[in-house]
Amino acid sequence: METHFNDLRESNEFLNLLFNHMNSAVLIADENLRIHHFNDTFLTLFSKSKENVLVKKFGGASGCVFSVRENKACGETSHCERCVIRRAALQTMVEKVPVDKMRMERTFYIDGKPTTKYLDISTRHISFQGRKMILVILYDVTEIETKKLELQAKQIQLDNDLNAAAGIQRSLLPQYLPSDGAAQIAWHFEPCRQIGGDIFNIHFPEKNLIDLYMLDVCGHGVSAALIAVSVSQFLQTARSTAGKESGLHSPRTILDSIEKAYPFERFDTYFTMIYMTIDLLAGTLKYGSAGHPPPVLLRSEGDLEVLDLHGPVIGFGAGNAFEEREVKVAQGDKIVLYTDGILEAYGPTGELYGKKRLYKALKKCRKGSVKEIVDTIHSDVKNFSQARELDDDISILAIEFTGQKTTRDSREHSEPVNSS
Repeated sequence: METHFNDLRESNEFLNLLFNHMNSAVLIADENLRIHHFNDTFLTLFSKSKENVLVKKFGGASGCVFSVRENKACGETSHCERCVIRRAALQTMVEKVPVDKMRMERTFYIDGKPTTKYLDISTRHISFQGRKMILVILYDVTEIETKKLELQAKQIQLDNDLNAAAGIQRSLLPQYLPSDGAAQIAWHFEPCRQIGGDIFNIHFPEKNLIDLYMLDVCGHGVSAALIAVSVSQFLQTARSTAGKESGLHSPRTILDSIEKAYPFERFDTYFTMIYMTIDLLAGTLKYGSAGHPPPVLLRSEGDLEVLDLHGPVIGFGAGNAFEEREVKVAQGDKIVLYTDGILEAYGPTGELYGKKRLYKALKKCRKGSVKEIVDTIHSDVKNFSQARELDDDISILAIEFTGQKTTRDSREHSEPVNSS
């Protein structure tokens, strides 16, 4: 008998030791949330002494903001009917249903200062000192929740910044065309993230002269977008300082200057690019390529001509290695530029969209307007990929030469561009 008593006493001592060294705050309360037992972690959590806790209700013992500010006992404040811990305790006491980790956000007065705590509450129905009681376990997740909220706030700020950056990037895409109808243009730009490494534009440096380019920076997201925007600004500066001196707008000259300005060693990336100059009066199109997918010229009589001129990509230090070619264009001819996001779109079986599908789709829609061509290619790629998420940015730019010669300064007379 004496041995059994000693074993029981040692067992109780072990349970008390375990009870007091738990990382979670534990208390035993009655149906009114009056505390009958608690562990040391509970005292530490709310910075209370034993005398201020025992036989007190939870609100008073913990420093609940509503009890303190309204100067009312726990169970009598304006918030008590909505109190999470009270609801969990009553559910366990009345319905004999345990509660596991119900989240509560509450402000407590700790050392006289209002402090917000995030607690996960678990309750169990037990017998204690011959009475039906509630075991309440409080997991303090304040640090975790605070960091989570900080991360969410940072993510919201990051999303806002990215949305603003996306707006800036889109503002650098084609916006206006000469209103005399010398050319028609349509385009589609779809980054695989909020912002991307594709960029393109069209400019009118002189009467009857059109410059256009498209580039695709290796990679995705912010770093690629920054390079793309930087190149766009570089070209804008180059155009403004070049004036109207002959040859300064040639594709070869432009590509050579960009190659020198964007070495891999400095920017740790590379990009492909196509640059074109169109003389509407002469009916000529000059183009140069830095490793970019070849544009497609859709002749008005129905032929499909691939402008397949290869050159080194920008960033590999090729020096003055770029070439340019010239082709004749006539009324009704259309030129289509695109990035490799079109060719490298994956289908459901892992097959690439590829050039053959692109050329086949272009042949089918070649008689349509430039907007119809752009929309058709985009839809064909989307249907092929069957709603797969994009692995790369997608850009398409189409221009039709109407044959109407401009006689006015195109920078003073313009109209919005069709885009999708």
